[in-house]
Amino acid sequence: MKVFIQIGHGIVGAAVISGLCIYQAGSFGEARHTISIIGAIAIVIASLYILRSRWIRWGNRQTWLKYHQRLASMGLCLVLYHSAFQPLVWHSWLTFLLALSNLGTGVAVSLTARKTRQMLLRCHLILAPILLVSIVFHGQQKLEHDEFLPLTDAHDVPCARCHTPERFLFRVNTTLPEDLDTSDTIPEDLHWWFLQNERRVPTTAPIAIKERGNAWTVTDTEDGHTYHVRKVADQIAVYADTDYRSYTCLKCHVHNTEEIQLAHELHGVADAQRCFVCHQAEIDGTRYGRQRFDWEYAPHR
Repeated sequence: MKVFIQIGHGIVGAAVISGLCIYQAGSFGEARHTISIIGAIAIVIASLYILRSRWIRWGNRQTWLKYHQRLASMGLCLVLYHSAFQPLVWHSWLTFLLALSNLGTGVAVSLTARKTRQMLLRCHLILAPILLVSIVFHGQQKLEHDEFLPLTDAHDVPCARCHTPERFLFRVNTTLPEDLDTSDTIPEDLHWWFLQNERRVPTTAPIAIKERGNAWTVTDTEDGHTYHVRKVADQIAVYADTDYRSYTCLKCHVHNTEEIQLAHELHGVADAQRCFVCHQAEIDGTRYGRQRFDWEYAPHR
């Protein structure tokens, strides 16, 4: 029973720390990295219990065990909070599964005896350093981003700063609903808008009706991604299937001046969020994006 009380303390501590981190950062996405770092530190401190159990005799062993259980459960819960929401790549899943395994073996060690306990304890001792290594490895890895834009200097920010839950891609002023309701594949007009917005879906991409006259899905048969198409007022809005298939520059780069708004309206740009669809940036001598227009306002174009 005592082990569950200590684990409960750890879970409550992890919830409080996560809440404070999210409140400070403004969103879960921007707090994820901090949460995982605090979790890793807590696990490292909890691992000091092995010194008391094997080599040193300072302090009461039960007191060491109590704080080991609290800190380990808190650290593992923080890692789980960080990893459990949208693991995207294999090392995200590895960290998530190792954290679960560590928590499970730790609880099992406290509830079993003799040979079974010794076997579980060995597994627990092996899994703990592997988890720490996986956390460090996961933290150093980034999704393949350099081809699109290197995450350096001012762009070395949390993923959630640019990739928001809205998943919005673009919208168009068109009378497409009738075509979307009657067509088996993507209509020619909508396919043209996809190409203009750097989404190269095949002309044979199938369409499925989610809500007649209001919502549809377009499936890219080549890469397996699904686009969600919705009627918003008198426009058609297109959304990606994951946060990381869309982005916005407006969290840091504000386009609210009258001149910038006028320039975009003149060229038929209703949503100036994904700047690289039309503009280029140069970083360390390499250009990124598509140079349809310069950054400076050019009314003659």
